Amino acid sequence: MLDAFGRNGDMGSALFFFDRMSEKDVVSWTSVINGFVRSKQFAKAIWVFEKMIEFSVKRSEATYVNVLSCCANLEEQSGFYQGRQIHGYIFRNEGVMTVFMGTALIDFYGKRGHLEFAFRVINQMLDREVCTWNAMISSFACNGREKEALDLFEKMKVDGMCPNEVTFVAVLTACARTKRVQLGSQFFQSTRCQYGIVPIMEHYRCMVDLLGRAGLLTQATEFVNTMPFQPDASVLGALLGACKIHGAIELGNEVGRRLLELQPRHCGLYLALSTINADKERWDRAADLRKAIVEAGIRKVPAYSFIDSV
Repeated sequence: MLDAFGRNGDMGSALFFFDRMSEKDVVSWTSVINGFVRSKQFAKAIWVFEKMIEFSVKRSEATYVNVLSCCANLEEQSGFYQGRQIHGYIFRNEGVMTVFMGTALIDFYGKRGHLEFAFRVINQMLDREVCTWNAMISSFACNGREKEALDLFEKMKVDGMCPNEVTFVAVLTACARTKRVQLGSQFFQSTRCQYGIVPIMEHYRCMVDLLGRAGLLTQATEFVNTMPFQPDASVLGALLGACKIHGAIELGNEVGRRLLELQPRHCGLYLALSTINADKERWDRAADLRKAIVEAGIRKVPAYSFIDSV
């Protein structure tokens, strides 16, 4: 019941049911934490974890993984402090650092930008699975250390690990951020030819981002048009972002039109298109887009950027 309430986002009912349980074990406590994670109520999930410690409830691997995910995604600076405390708690109270606990720690430190701690964790782990390598490669790729991400990818293969879908999202991200078009294209081709991985939407988004950042807008557009399935908002958003960077107003408006069909009430999209037109002094078009926001009753989300979100 707890899990069902959590999956449906009804955490009020979940807590009501939990409070009236005569016996609460680690599974029930962790289900509540997981429910708050699903509904992105990270601070409340951490609060439940702290209550587990207060009541001396034994924690499971799943408990630690879930609460570290909360600390990684908590916007406040306190998230890092709380994650550090949990790391210390694991070190003092758990006999073994499991693969998934270690991977969750690496992901936490990577998302908070503290790669020195993440690298220390992976070096201390006795057992590493592909998810562990993925977390570290992604941490490097998303924190401006793309060369180290690609170097670690090679080391991963030397150590006998076979990359999976998530691995290639990370390495393609590293290639995109350094505009390594040839290398990224080779990686993309190798997913199917060498590793038998069928590329998913996220891989296509990475490739569009790679081509777009490099200024190869014609190639990026052809790549989108020849995809084996319809591009989603993330793929088109990557192409729109490239149009904004390189001032491709005509293509930007065309891509924006397609995006508006998918997300007609996305305020950030209207603002991005308005900016593209304003940058090229197409004031009438820019004004029309901003007017459309008002007429449609679309409210701007504070500090939110459509381009940064894709």
